[in-house]
Amino acid sequence: MTIAQSVYKQIEKIKPGKLFSYQDISVYAEHSEAVVKAVNRNADKLGLMKVKKGLFYKAEFGRFGPMAPQENEIIQYFTKHKSKIVGYITGPALYYQWGLTTQVPVEINIATAAKKNEKANFFGLRVSTLPARYKNISEKNTELLQFLDILNNIERIPDSNVDYVSNKLSSRLIKFSDESIKDLEHIAKVAYSERTKALLGTFFEHYLSYFSKELHSSLNPSSTYLFSNSTKMRNAQKHWHLKFSTLKD
Repeated sequence: MTIAQSVYKQIEKIKPGKLFSYQDISVYAEHSEAVVKAVNRNADKLGLMKVKKGLFYKAEFGRFGPMAPQENEIIQYFTKHKSKIVGYITGPALYYQWGLTTQVPVEINIATAAKKNEKANFFGLRVSTLPARYKNISEKNTELLQFLDILNNIERIPDSNVDYVSNKLSSRLIKFSDESIKDLEHIAKVAYSERTKALLGTFFEHYLSYFSKELHSSLNPSSTYLFSNSTKMRNAQKHWHLKFSTLKD
């Protein structure tokens, strides 16, 4: 079987609406040039639509022509590779998904293990990727990473306030297992800012009555961090160096 025939057969098996790139073709690593030529030469015959250079999907045709891929298929392309989780939704789309804001996002931001940034437009649905702070992304820790991303931006969430976001986060925090709490500590310690570590330690102490020695010892004892809710949270200033501020940090 020739490379072209192999490529043709593989693409034939791809379901309509599913995104794929040259790299998803099994023989790409050994025959990249041949794969690229085979895909481009057979694009029309196989009903392929080009999203951007090297990214395609097999079109499903409706009454008015080719239909765009479903949103979940688009998100899955950027967050999963060969059944492995490699990214997760973050930013405004995450705030909306978790009910922290009513502002509908104009773009879906996805944090991924890859080092590069990507942008794509799918019939009006804008997607952008950015490098995740913590690279070892898995199905097990996705929610923890999203929790930390929100905590990191707690005072920058549009059409919301810190009290509301804190309460929403606390309702998730109290449901986390002991193992998840330990994972949160570790991830925050190795991948997030000093301020986010201080905020997490405060949340642990305020909502769980748990003092994290690991987070506390990782902070610079001479540093202070601004947080508008520091006066409302237990030991925020005494243990976690959080200083009250009316301004967004």
